[in-house]
Amino acid sequence: MWFNKKETKSDTDYFSTQWMESWKESINQSEHYKKTAATWNAPLILKIEPRPESFDDDSAIGLYMNLAYGECLEMRYAHENDTDTTDIILKADRDTWVKMIENSKDPTMAIMKGDISIEKGSLITLSTQRKAASALLKTAPSIYKGVPVPSENISPKKEAPDPTHKTFVTTSRGLNHESFPMKLFQKSKQFGIWNPSDINLDEDRKQWQTFSPEEKQIITHLSALFMAGEEAVTLDLLPLIQVIAKEGRIEEEIYLTSFLWEEAKHTEFFSRYVQTVMTGTPDFEQFHKPMYKILFYEKLPKALHALSSDSSPSAQLHAAGTYNMIVEGTLAETGYEAFSKMLTENQLLPGMQEGILKLKQDESRHVAYGIYLINRLLDENRGLADGFEETLEELLYDATNIIMEIFAQYEIVPFGLKQDWFLDHAVKQFQHRIRKLNL
Repeated sequence: MWFNKKETKSDTDYFSTQWMESWKESINQSEHYKKTAATWNAPLILKIEPRPESFDDDSAIGLYMNLAYGECLEMRYAHENDTDTTDIILKADRDTWVKMIENSKDPTMAIMKGDISIEKGSLITLSTQRKAASALLKTAPSIYKGVPVPSENISPKKEAPDPTHKTFVTTSRGLNHESFPMKLFQKSKQFGIWNPSDINLDEDRKQWQTFSPEEKQIITHLSALFMAGEEAVTLDLLPLIQVIAKEGRIEEEIYLTSFLWEEAKHTEFFSRYVQTVMTGTPDFEQFHKPMYKILFYEKLPKALHALSSDSSPSAQLHAAGTYNMIVEGTLAETGYEAFSKMLTENQLLPGMQEGILKLKQDESRHVAYGIYLINRLLDENRGLADGFEETLEELLYDATNIIMEIFAQYEIVPFGLKQDWFLDHAVKQFQHRIRKLNL
């Protein structure tokens, strides 16, 4: 069964002995937790600083939980001598832990934002076990203190704008050349003027002939993911541009024209590369596995094309979160960094190296615009923050699953590529981005 949160009486405060006993019972009655935490086997300390008054033990530093395969074998106060034998120690103040419990928050997201710190343990492990961690907190007994978000904090769905022009920005107030989108546009004109067909691929063709079948496979595999990914973001960006244009945000639309042009060049680069360098006609789509298809074949196009019928702030946030935060800001940047690192360290494929360097420069501007857009929408619609955070939680799970899906196909990955490096970089990229958001 799905275990519903218990509402305890006010005289049973958070983190008291009685409250911990109730939580342990709740964990062991939750079928949902048993299922999501079936592979979790690690002691955990929830460290609370400063020490809450509700602690019944003067020497306690937090809560100790012995969690094994979907069960809580022990829950008690944690002490300093427990830290050496505990795999994971998470630290936050009392109010943060209470907020997490009351609102059933995902602790992984709180770690990304810096609300909870990891004193011991791996961020990779926590990110791959985020559903178990979230289910664990959902079983915690709750003393309800939440206040519903006022509806006036959420902008209503906008009516379709009048398509006729009443005036023009350039002939009235004038373009704001100091705005962030216009500054990005200047950088696009300065750094984005490169031509994929000018990149020399002669040395790449020579090196390709010397690679082993396994080495060719991993390069083809990654290229297949990048190639389809760049085509997808080129295909799916137009609805967002149309929404921005209809809202009269001319400075943003001007920048987005360069954004789309750059994505088109990225698509051209990979297409030219595989057709010029890779002999034969590989079956690229064999590398598009289920998790990859969920994000790139389904979630990305649905999120962007939904804007054609629903241009509400909520829909725009969903689109920008999927496109800019996850597809570009987490997966693409991680993939390009790993690919570039692999090629540079092994002195391979100079043409590919040059192309990826240009792509990374372009993508940094795209992600910067995405953060700008998301923050503008959040500032105007504070009531949407919690829902958007939940969307990002699910999308991050998709991203880490795609990375694990890549490495699951290899016993030994050529060129020294490591799954842990990929996951760690992806999670840190996401962490870096989310701390720039006004959540």
